[in-house]
Amino acid sequence: MSQSGITDSPSASLPLDMTTEDPVPSAPKAVYRFFEPIILFTALIEAVKHTAKPPTPEPNIDITDPKQLFCAVNNKLCHVCDYERGGRTVTSFVALPDKRDPSKAQFVFAVNRQTDGQLQDTAIYVRALFRKINQAPQGEKNQHEARGALLYHILRFNRPRVSFYLRNLRSQAEMCLGRCQSANPEDSLIAEELKKILVSPPLGSDPLRDREVDYMHKCETTIQLLIQLEKSTAGAAIKSRALEDRIPGFTSMECWSLLFHTMNRILAYPQSAKFFLRAKRVWPSLFENPDVGFLSSSRPMEKPARQKIQKADGIVGRMTSNPEDIELYRNFAESLQAFDLDARIHTEFKKKTFKPIAHAEVILLNWLLKPEEVAPEKFFNGWAYIGSSKRTCKLCDYYFQEHRSNVEHRISHGNFYPSWRIPDVFPHQGKEAKQQRQLMINRVLDRVRQDTFNIVEEKASPIIKRADSNTFSARLTISTEEKWHVRGSEADDVDDIASKMGGVSLSS
Repeated sequence: MSQSGITDSPSASLPLDMTTEDPVPSAPKAVYRFFEPIILFTALIEAVKHTAKPPTPEPNIDITDPKQLFCAVNNKLCHVCDYERGGRTVTSFVALPDKRDPSKAQFVFAVNRQTDGQLQDTAIYVRALFRKINQAPQGEKNQHEARGALLYHILRFNRPRVSFYLRNLRSQAEMCLGRCQSANPEDSLIAEELKKILVSPPLGSDPLRDREVDYMHKCETTIQLLIQLEKSTAGAAIKSRALEDRIPGFTSMECWSLLFHTMNRILAYPQSAKFFLRAKRVWPSLFENPDVGFLSSSRPMEKPARQKIQKADGIVGRMTSNPEDIELYRNFAESLQAFDLDARIHTEFKKKTFKPIAHAEVILLNWLLKPEEVAPEKFFNGWAYIGSSKRTCKLCDYYFQEHRSNVEHRISHGNFYPSWRIPDVFPHQGKEAKQQRQLMINRVLDRVRQDTFNIVEEKASPIIKRADSNTFSARLTISTEEKWHVRGSEADDVDDIASKMGGVSLSS
C-alpha cells in the first residue's frame, strides 16, 4: 500500500477514512436544536417562493488562466462521475500534490450517498479515465480517436443519467414541435431541426435493458445533431426563446427552456472530454497513473423529530439563549403565522425524504483541514479548491465560508436542502474534533437564523430554485468538423464497437 493509503490494485481500494468505529452521537436535544431553525427556514422559503429572486449566474471560465482551467477540469471530473439523477451520486474531487513528485497529483473524491463498493467502482472508472487521457497523442489534430474513446468511456459509465436525457430530449422536441406554426418562417426552420431529433428510434423505458450498441448509437447521432443545431440559426432561435421563458421570480415550465436545458446537459459530456484533453496539454504529467482515493459517504441520520408537533413560536424561542433577543424572536413568531408556518413545519418534519446526510464537498473539506486551518501546500499547485458536479447548496456554501480556511468551491446555486448535516466525528478523533463540530454547527446556524430574520423582514425568498448543474457550464468550442464517434451499427456487438473506438471498455 502506498503512503497515501491507496493500494496499487484498483479492485482492492479502501476508503482513506476507513474505520470500524461508530460515529460519536449527538445528544437528541442538540439534534433538535440544529434542525428546528433549518426546518423553519425551509417552511419560510416555501411560503414566499413566489417572490423569489433569480440566482447569480456561474461566471465564465478563462481557459488561458491555469488556475481557472484546473478548477474547471476538477468540476468536469466530478461531472462525469455523477451518473444518476436525484443527488445520490453528486461527486466532489480534490487534487493533492503527489509526495514523490509535486508535478503530479493525488486525487481524492467523495460522493453524497454511495456504498464503499460503489465508490470502489467509481475509483476504477476514474483510473481508466486517466489512463485514456494519458494515452491520447499530443496535438489536437491527432486526438480524433482519443476523443472518441474517452467519450465512449464516459457515456458508458453515465448511462443511467444520459438515457434519461435522451428520452427527455425526444419528448421535449415533440412538445416544442407542436408549438411551431408553419406560417412562421422561424418556426419552420426550428421544426425542420426538431424533426431530425425525432427520426431516430427512441430508447426503451429501462436503460439497463436496452442493448449497449443501441444506446451508444443513439448517443453519437444525438450529439452530432445537437452540435450542428447549436451552431445553426434554428439553435440560436431556440436559445433566445429559452431565455425569454426564464422570467425572474417564476420557475418556468415552458418547453423551450426545458429543451434548451436538456440539449446543454447532453453536450456537457463531449465538453468534459475536451477539457480533459486540454488539461493534458497544459499538465502532461497530471494523468500519468495518479493515485485515486475516496472517502466513505456519511450514513443517513434517522429523522430528528420529536413526538409533539413543532410550532413556529416554540422553535424561535429556542433559536437563541440571549435574553435580550428572546422577546424579538417571540414577536417574529406571531408575524410568521401569516405564512401558515405551523402546518408547513409539521409537513417538513414528517417527510420520508428527511434523512440528513453530509454532502460530498463538505466531507472532503472536513477530512482535509480543521476549521481556520489555512494550508495551501496541501493542494496541487497550492490551488485550494474542491470541485463538485453541481453548484454547491446554500448550507455547503455557509460551511465553506464559516470554516474560514479559504478553500474555494463552485459558486452556490442558492438552493436550500434541509436533509443536510455536519460530517461525523469518530471516537479516535478525540475531544478536539467534537469541539470543532460544535463550532461549525454554531456558525452555520447563526447564518440560518439571520436568513430567517431577513426573509420575514423582506417577505422575499433569497433565491429561486433553479437547475443546479451544467445548463450554462464552462465551455470549450467544438467545431463542426470534430466527430465524437461512439458508433456501431445494429449488427455490431459491444466488443466490435470497442475495437472501432480504440479498444475502449470499462475493464480495459
